Amino acid sequence: MKYTLAIISFLFYSLYFGQNDLEIKILNDTIKKVSYFDQNNIVYTITNASEKNYLLILDDTGFSEDPEYSVEPFFIGLPDYHLYEKNVLLTPMFSFGAGSTNSHSQLDLNSKEFQKFRKQFLKEYDEYEMKIAYRISKNIIILKPKEKKIFSTKVNFPNYMGRYFNMANSKDYYFQISLQNPHEFISKYYKVLQNKDKQRDFTIFTGQIFSNKIPLVYEVYNNP
Repeated sequence: MKYTLAIISFLFYSLYFGQNDLEIKILNDTIKKVSYFDQNNIVYTITNASEKNYLLILDDTGFSEDPEYSVEPFFIGLPDYHLYEKNVLLTPMFSFGAGSTNSHSQLDLNSKEFQKFRKQFLKEYDEYEMKIAYRISKNIIILKPKEKKIFSTKVNFPNYMGRYFNMANSKDYYFQISLQNPHEFISKYYKVLQNKDKQRDFTIFTGQIFSNKIPLVYEVYNNP
């Protein structure tokens, strides 16, 4: 009962008071795509504007490819990106035949580290949930009061992994990223997050934050 009340307290506080405490900002002035083979490097910061220690889940190795802008449990922490034509949000298409997709193959499930983690949380999760919990444990970020951290991730246009946008040259495009930590996942894996730093009081971020929008110049004439 005490454990359940602790989860509820963390989630209530984070959901209603944490939305304005964290700020995400793209540092690029403009993104330019002038060749089909270009990869664009997106540099962004996450700032804790509050006086509290904040914990969030962030995986800056890539962006989410889900076309519905939702969060799959296994890929929680991957930032999402949004494209606009003027003020209209574009709807991505999805191709299962894409050359690459979000993958969890980088997790070494035979490592001593994973086996130790598995033993610690064996009573909490089944085998599938254990993999999710382990990946979450590898992507926990703690921001101290007023602390800012810089991240960088590459993305392709008009297609990225399984996601594809129907883009045309010389249109008025804008780019934005967001980070979403759904509260239902946070509650399920609360013990993993709590285990990160038991000696420090922190607020767990739940919800979604959006960055500023920046111009995206798309002028590509060498499509294969």
